[in-house]
Amino acid sequence: MEEDVFASNTIEEIRDEATWARKVDEAPGRVMVEFFVTWCPHCQREAPILDETAARIREGGVEVYHANAEVMYMKGAVYGLEETPSFILVEDGKLIAKHEGFLTADELVQFSEGNINDLTPSVNQSLSSVAF
Repeated sequence: MEEDVFASNTIEEIRDEATWARKVDEAPGRVMVEFFVTWCPHCQREAPILDETAARIREGGVEVYHANAEVMYMKGAVYGLEETPSFILVEDGKLIAKHEGFLTADELVQFSEGNINDLTPSVNQSLSSVAF
């Protein structure tokens, strides 16, 4: 049996509108959400990196979640996302940043801090799959 790289004891998966409203739209402060699809090789590669980096992101006061783009596809459309992995950064319910494509551990932390202009384009960063 294949290991589920998206199963995490560290990052909660948002699977429905009510949970999304509570954890993202109505949450005070900053929230970062990764959109993934299970068949995307770049998402499979990103999942353990985000899992390992979540504690560093939370130290900066940002909560971290992930959402399967095939389950929460309407949310991806709301934010204008087309590829996975994709990331959104929301503060007090308002989108402040988004990124489509693979991010390294350091880039994930930079993104969570809102330093999106500091992300160095790399071969890894452009890796994504059309999913929406």
